[in-house]
Amino acid sequence: MKMWHIIWFELRMLTKMRVVLLNQFLLPMVLIFILGNALSGITSLGDSAPIDSVTTMIIEPSGQEKLESLGWNEFLKNPQIQALLKIKHGNSRQEAESALKSGESDFAVIIPPDFADQVMKGETVKWEMILGKNHTKNHVAKMIFESYLDQLNGVQAATIVLGPNSIATATEPGSASYVEMTSLNKKGNTYSSFQYYAASMLIMFLLYSGLTASNSLQAQKMNKTLYRLNSMPVSTLKIFLGKIGGNSLVAFIQAGVIIFGTTWLYGVNWGEHPLYLILICVFVVIASMLISVIVTLMSRSSGNAQTIIQIIIVVMTFLSGGFQPIPIDIIEKLSKFTINHWALQGIIRIMLNASGGEILYHVLMLGIFSVVLLLVGTMSYRKVGYHE
Repeated sequence: MKMWHIIWFELRMLTKMRVVLLNQFLLPMVLIFILGNALSGITSLGDSAPIDSVTTMIIEPSGQEKLESLGWNEFLKNPQIQALLKIKHGNSRQEAESALKSGESDFAVIIPPDFADQVMKGETVKWEMILGKNHTKNHVAKMIFESYLDQLNGVQAATIVLGPNSIATATEPGSASYVEMTSLNKKGNTYSSFQYYAASMLIMFLLYSGLTASNSLQAQKMNKTLYRLNSMPVSTLKIFLGKIGGNSLVAFIQAGVIIFGTTWLYGVNWGEHPLYLILICVFVVIASMLISVIVTLMSRSSGNAQTIIQIIIVVMTFLSGGFQPIPIDIIEKLSKFTINHWALQGIIRIMLNASGGEILYHVLMLGIFSVVLLLVGTMSYRKVGYHE
């Protein structure tokens, strides 16, 4: 009962603070509205997202006869390729870089001089690809050219096993399809920019709820009220858990406001799996509170704790594509070490009405993050404790 009194008191204090009401309830709704409208081109808004053609400059080596024997001309003349790529030919790397800087080209490919010979010898082949300013066009062009290279790398494997004669069969016209247009999932569902940013902002602001918990814990020390609370027949652990519990309740209320508010105001469809959505929100709130606990207990001052928590949240949101999807391999790999990635991908799959097993996988990954943070938080509390 003593701990529940502390939770109730913390809840009353937080709901009376205008800064909390503005930052945790009004600001998310405003940001979702702005991002959903301003960045609507990043995600699909209908049954299919239009893909603009990518102006690509290709720097080819001399000796076109060898390239033609590898199905290069058939690749460029493929109707699907021509619909997505606008090919320009250049003479040097400097010309390609200049075209990218001036905006004349969106992407550039440099084919090494010994490319055809490497394929004939059965060696793995690579091209140098120079990215332009548009992330989406870079991603489209890379996938198209990598599909051609994947086929040739398959040819080199066949060459080792079957001999040089397999090259002609594997690279003949029409032997491969380089482009396949498909939906985001098997059911053909898509999501809008409002859905994407409603999910990403929900996660980010739930993580920010841990910041209020950190401020509340530090405030008791700074105002010398923790010393007076300790003089009462209430253990420090109950005071600590009461404050975490009060902030967690506010975070759950915040999640409800964002979900129901975006549904009513912006028409956001949160899918047909409310239990999985609740589980994701619960795990994100738990992770948020545990991160704030660990950082607060290990920091010497309130300012340091707030700065570290904010940096962690911003970095995780950036890596997971919460501000804008970033189709870069290293970013995508790093994002898998963030809470935001698993929560965002889980909610997106809920919105797309994916299978329960696919959603549950992301929920379980969030659960693993929460367990690890719980262990670290428990060790931090035992080592440092919550006292004056």
